[in-house]
Amino acid sequence: MEIEFKTDLERINFLLEADAELRLGLLAAEGKLELVTEELPEDERPKYITNFIGSKQKLVDWIWGNTPEDVESVLDAFSGSSVVGYMYKTKGLQVFSNDRLSYCYHAARAIVENNSTRLSEKDIEGLLKDHNSEAGTFIQKNFHGIFFKNDVLALLDVMRENIDALSGTKKSMALFALGKTCMSGGGFGHFSSSTKGGQRHYTIESFIEHYRDNLYRINALVFDNGKENKAFNGDIVDIAPKVKADLVYFDPPYATQFSSTNYEKYYHFVEGLMDYWKDKEIDHTKKIRNYIIEDPGVTPVTAKQFFTDFLTASKHIPNWLISYRDNAYPTESEIKGIVADLGKDSRMKSKDHKYQLAGNNRGGETKSVPESTLESKDAFRLFRRGFLAVMDEKPAPEKKKGKS
Repeated sequence: MEIEFKTDLERINFLLEADAELRLGLLAAEGKLELVTEELPEDERPKYITNFIGSKQKLVDWIWGNTPEDVESVLDAFSGSSVVGYMYKTKGLQVFSNDRLSYCYHAARAIVENNSTRLSEKDIEGLLKDHNSEAGTFIQKNFHGIFFKNDVLALLDVMRENIDALSGTKKSMALFALGKTCMSGGGFGHFSSSTKGGQRHYTIESFIEHYRDNLYRINALVFDNGKENKAFNGDIVDIAPKVKADLVYFDPPYATQFSSTNYEKYYHFVEGLMDYWKDKEIDHTKKIRNYIIEDPGVTPVTAKQFFTDFLTASKHIPNWLISYRDNAYPTESEIKGIVADLGKDSRMKSKDHKYQLAGNNRGGETKSVPESTLESKDAFRLFRRGFLAVMDEKPAPEKKKGKS
């Protein structure tokens, strides 16, 4: 089976997800995915793998290496997949996570805020039931023929009802696992395409199996770092002034010359799934059936003010780290200007962020790529410059010492 990619971005997103899925499969083969009921030693915990757009999965060691040595608490301002927040938790820091998306909030609540709650075998059996007389039909009716096969859409209606039997942290764990499962199974990770290439290749059986694996994995990721960590679900401009931390890590949405960024639109299906589209109006004029989203996201025009607002709201936090990329808005000089106006010194460091891709793309030509070509002889690398801006009120150490 071949998948058509309209743009290189679609190709990149698909292959990044496929890479994560490959590693997930390898860990499963090693027997890592089993139900655990108590905290695992650090060296036995599974690696946290994410398939979220913009994830800093491969940059966490570099980010840690540029974290000032005396930092004991951190605010992860745009937590996304929580891969950075979880890394800081493993280092023994107190972590405050925030994201305006509900899915990201549940992810942070499940593995960053959560120090001890785990799903039981009974909980998991209840979540995996494929029949529930109380289940609705909202997903089947509104997404017929889109994203998933129709029998899997019916299963999602059932599983979402199953989740409502839980509450608190356990419910967040179940929602995180369900959203993560929906992002996998083929497709491009996000939900901005209604083409066959954007449809997940799940059967009912494979969806249940993958969902179980994600529930087991999340259970195994839970540990107590001895700190009272907290997840928030709001606008960082409102949240940051309420948080007292030594450092704030920013991984904001990027706007480029050719595109704006709106993660809610990319992940509208998963975001709607979090509250079963409560108070959300489906836009039936769109092929992808996204709900109506008023927020335009970050654009080249609004990017500078967006940065100014969240940096100003965090002025009381002494140390800042900003993950950034080249050819984005605001420019590097504009960011440095905003920082200077807020009375802070800044230093810019950079690192090549390498994506290992597959398929023949010689001469810039986009062609169809077999679904399982991660080890293709035509593999190539795309280099994206990942800028890390280190911003604090005193020089950061050149080399990390002590914590490891």
